[in-house]
Amino acid sequence: IMDKLESLNILFDVKDVFGKDIRSTVGYWKRIKEEKHTDLKYEVPDVVKTLENPDEVRRSVTDSTIMLYYKQFKSSNTLLVAAKHLNGHGFVVTVYQTTKSKKKGEKLWPKI
Repeated sequence: IMDKLESLNILFDVKDVFGKDIRSTVGYWKRIKEEKHTDLKYEVPDVVKTLENPDEVRRSVTDSTIMLYYKQFKSSNTLLVAAKHLNGHGFVVTVYQTTKSKKKGEKLWPKI
């Protein structure tokens, strides 16, 4: 029962660059760090910073409801936060770092 309750705990709920609420739970963040992307060097404050003040945002080419938020930090790594937008709210789908500079999908931010 504790695992179920813990997975409902909201880890963060922030307004992204478009004013949409994006959130993640404690349990899901743990899953990203411990199962999906064990090599992830970034932590929650970096994810929040990426959502609030990204270098670039693109729409996913595979799912039009998923936005890809990019932010380059001190290293050559770029943090990518993928968030799904539904009914004015959003949630983090995954987070990973990449060194690839080629980005796909319609550019939504910054507007040209």
